[in-house]
Amino acid sequence: MRLFKPACPHSLRNRLLAAYATGMLLTVASVGVIFILMFTWQFDAYVEHRLKEAAESVASRLSVDATGRPIKFILPPDLQWIYDELPGDLDFRVVDANGSVVLTPERHGGALLPPDMRIAPSPASDVIDLAGRTIHIATVPIAGAAAPLYMQAASSTRLTTLFRVIVRGPLKISLFLTVLISIPVLVGLMLLVLRSLLRPLDEASAAAARIGPRNLAGRLPTQRAPKEVLPLVDALNQALDRLEIGYRSQQEFLAAAAHELKTPLALLRGQIEMEGTADRATLLNDIDVMARQVHQLLHLAEVSEVQNYSMQHIDAATVAADAANFLSRLAERKQVELILQMPTGAANWTGDESALFTLIKNLGENAIQHSHSGGIVTIALDADGLSVKDEGAGIASEHLPHLFKRFWRGPNNAGERSGGAGLGLSICREIATAHGWQLRAIDGSPGAHFRLNI
Repeated sequence: MRLFKPACPHSLRNRLLAAYATGMLLTVASVGVIFILMFTWQFDAYVEHRLKEAAESVASRLSVDATGRPIKFILPPDLQWIYDELPGDLDFRVVDANGSVVLTPERHGGALLPPDMRIAPSPASDVIDLAGRTIHIATVPIAGAAAPLYMQAASSTRLTTLFRVIVRGPLKISLFLTVLISIPVLVGLMLLVLRSLLRPLDEASAAAARIGPRNLAGRLPTQRAPKEVLPLVDALNQALDRLEIGYRSQQEFLAAAAHELKTPLALLRGQIEMEGTADRATLLNDIDVMARQVHQLLHLAEVSEVQNYSMQHIDAATVAADAANFLSRLAERKQVELILQMPTGAANWTGDESALFTLIKNLGENAIQHSHSGGIVTIALDADGLSVKDEGAGIASEHLPHLFKRFWRGPNNAGERSGGAGLGLSICREIATAHGWQLRAIDGSPGAHFRLNI
């Protein structure tokens, strides 16, 4: 059994905060390691470098006479007090090319280096042992001298050790205080920044929680959304737009279906209640009409869902031939000639075979129903899709925008409303949309022309 479970393991705020704190810790630790390495392993090299800098500083301040011979030392303030207070730990002198002493500074105590001690100039730092004491010596040339002269700076190990003790302790404390103070401060600032950055996401989450079936118009706010999150918010709002359209469409569909079934049900009830006057043929016809409407409603609901399709490579010519064979009996009964025109090559399409059959069947049935006796209905396949033409009365321009609406029924050849359910063409449009095809109607004059482009 787990005794501890981290809170909000997938929280963006917690992850950013943890990453920031970890980065700060690693940065401070790296800086601390660098300082520790510099003041332990590289401390002697650092001291030698500083000693050479001190020699160059004193050499640049050296007072010379008219012949260029040095006559007096002028120490910088940061070295003068060490030279006065620790006379046995810091020393300067001017030597010639042989290492003989040319000039030493005035002092009241004993010098670190004996005046008669000859140390040959060397570009590298020297370490000598004098009376049991280790002494570091740095030599730099003096520019502008009449003869080659060199400034030598010497410091004792004791001074180096003192400097190490003075610096190391405060350095450790400073590093510790830096970590102790900076991390909480920076983490607090990070929390404030995260709170400000994530506030738009919290507002979007609250807005999403308020959206429901009775509040479909609500959308996620985009005014203050971060630039990186804005595409996601826009995509969610677009998805909500599509859901609202689908929900409204379903609501309208249910209302229209209820209205279409209400009338024949009322007629059936009235005829049944009128005992002895019920016309059996009329009742059966009304039942057939209702059964057809229910069947088409179920079919429309099925073709409206993309997951119900089985997309695969199909031979459209074979499907069209099957649909034409199915429609042949209706065409024969209506005394309409049905012509099927096939392409010379194979018609290889990608789609659902049964859905394509339904689309061709509905278009052909619609054309046959609106054709006069002796008319011709042509189903033609080509490289870009198929066409269905008839020689009926055609489509009035004011009816074109309504053809594919659910439950819309145009007038028949006699000028009366057709007896269909008004769902056949809607089913065709749903099938075409699900496949990414384009289905449109054209007034053939005479007749109607439906064109499907794949």
